[in-house]
Amino acid sequence: MKRIILIVLTFSTLSVLGQQDPQFTQNFANKLYNNPGFAGMNGSICATVIGRQQWLGFDGAPRTGLISIHSPVKLPIETSLINLGIGFTAANDIIGPLNTNFFKLAISNRFTFNAGTLSIGVGVGTLGAVIDGSNFLTPDGEDALTGVITDPNLAPGVGGKAYGFDFDMGAYFRSASNKIFAGISMMHLTQSELQGDLLGDQSNDYKVESHLYVMGGYRINNLVPNWEFVPSVFLKTEFSTTQFDFNARAIYKGMIWGGVSYRIQDAISPMAGYKHDFGAPGVMKIGASYDLNTSKLRSFNSGTVEVFLNYCFTITPKPKITIHKNPRWL
Repeated sequence: MKRIILIVLTFSTLSVLGQQDPQFTQNFANKLYNNPGFAGMNGSICATVIGRQQWLGFDGAPRTGLISIHSPVKLPIETSLINLGIGFTAANDIIGPLNTNFFKLAISNRFTFNAGTLSIGVGVGTLGAVIDGSNFLTPDGEDALTGVITDPNLAPGVGGKAYGFDFDMGAYFRSASNKIFAGISMMHLTQSELQGDLLGDQSNDYKVESHLYVMGGYRINNLVPNWEFVPSVFLKTEFSTTQFDFNARAIYKGMIWGGVSYRIQDAISPMAGYKHDFGAPGVMKIGASYDLNTSKLRSFNSGTVEVFLNYCFTITPKPKITIHKNPRWL
């Protein structure tokens, strides 16, 4: 049987390092999660839902769910220096025995100048983790009589969830022509160390490492009539390992798109999507991708499926009606 063999508990003290953030393929549809500076950049209220099942057929494979919403903030006072945006993201990521939750509030401010718009934001929230020792599988499997893991260093029970404060910073730029876009952010700047009953009766720590995200792309819309081409790059690192994604999408009449993403030494991912404009009610986008492993894991899984649904809309305030008194009544 295909299984994850985790050797992360050599001793009774647990220290988990490396890239801890969830993996996504369609990062163009999920910019708020890794960059609080993106909050409000669409100029409307936008909500996104993402579901991802990684490594189909692989026991203990990652499963990720995410929901986010962001919007510009209309202030009662008109000013060119304060153009706020707010956003909220909640995500759950499960990989083997590790279950991680993310809750983030993003606040940004946009600055517009001749070259384009620069938005700078911060994210504050919490990150929680729990480790379920009953999901650990050792090379020898489970004890035939008791049905539990025999390694005394691996606790079979479910521990309590520990939460820590999380803080992010990010900046996002969009050119005035809407052709160039780029972003950079630092996640988990507080590097929280979650201490608690993560494995029931064992003492352990879960260290959250800082992550750097860099992304950018260019819209090419004058080569072929009705078509737009969008090449882009995406980088993620926690300064121990680095991950590069190269993406390219072709969009027909701003409505239907198809493309491919290549993650170095990991996967090649065809993707497709559709955009429907409902007019005044809003705009809906739906997309899907399928990762084909290029690493040695390709022999042990049937690929990765990811889908997203996005809906953006605006709320138009009712016009103010001013009533003037009849001067003859004075």
